[in-house]
Amino acid sequence: MIRLRKHQVFKALRLAVLVLSSPIINVNGQEIPLPNKSPIPVEIMFGNEEIYYLTILNLPFEKNSRFGYFGVGSALVPYENGRGNNEIVISNALTYRFVPKMYATTGLQIHYAKGAVPFAGLQFFSANPTWLVLFNPVFQIAPTINFETVGVIEYKPMLLKSLRLYSRLQGIYNQNLDDGIHERSLLYVRIGVSVGKTSFGIGLNNDFYGANKRSEHNHGIFINHLF
Repeated sequence: MIRLRKHQVFKALRLAVLVLSSPIINVNGQEIPLPNKSPIPVEIMFGNEEIYYLTILNLPFEKNSRFGYFGVGSALVPYENGRGNNEIVISNALTYRFVPKMYATTGLQIHYAKGAVPFAGLQFFSANPTWLVLFNPVFQIAPTINFETVGVIEYKPMLLKSLRLYSRLQGIYNQNLDDGIHERSLLYVRIGVSVGKTSFGIGLNNDFYGANKRSEHNHGIFINHLF
């Protein structure tokens, strides 16, 4: 049974990569170029306790369109079977830019424990070669009413002609409003260097679960590539 679950997890990971990282293909099997194609970051971290995977897809429906798609796929896969569940979360959001860098969002999250989780909220997103800032508060309306805030800050200053510092602070806080308790939060840190489209270095994951904020910590080596 455990081996079967592991097989299903990696099958789902491959599916997430295909869904969030592949180019759009039409019915004739030909690639359709993405409008204003943004880089697609794909990251994997090999930690002391588990493997962490992350990919993000952010694109407008048409050139200069206010409407777009924002998708995030993540997974935590422990090395040891007895440590807990494999966590796979895939979020798909329709976005509408109503002022520069500010978006209204609504969509559906596929959660490893909750199933289908519809949500709506706001997003602030700003990016340039040195800084990336994302702030995304949302209300989740099923299976319980939750308020979740996601925040990401990247700082990537130039060190040498072809070398940049790569640093990232990534956090999530999820509060169950029905019960008034903490449900899930995390704080992830990355520090390393970027060479071209590839970044690598040391990562630290801190995950917190439930009302008593049970903690799990994972540290290791990460690699991040922009496709």
